[in-house]
Amino acid sequence: MAGRGRGHRTFSVEIVGIGKGENLPPSSVQPTPLFPPLDHKPVPLQAGEEAEYMLALKQDFRGAMKTLPFYIRPAAPKKGQHGVKDELWHHICIPSFKL
Repeated sequence: MAGRGRGHRTFSVEIVGIGKGENLPPSSVQPTPLFPPLDHKPVPLQAGEEAEYMLALKQDFRGAMKTLPFYIRPAAPKKGQHGVKDELWHHICIPSFKL
């Protein structure tokens, strides 16, 4: 019954494209560039009254969307309320703390 136990994988250097007796390609000592070179220049920003109006409209729309009920904000912890975990942690870590 073949195929029992752990899988056995073989690796040969010829698969990668390096033949026997060949040297590995030289390693690069320079760091890679932070950003690739841009093929196209960015489009200049539009200036004018119409562009400013559209920008203000977009910002107003985004602000209005945040007031809708589907936009869920994380609940802020209420002051003065401690959980059981907090009390136990204080009791274990701070010996002078009384429950």
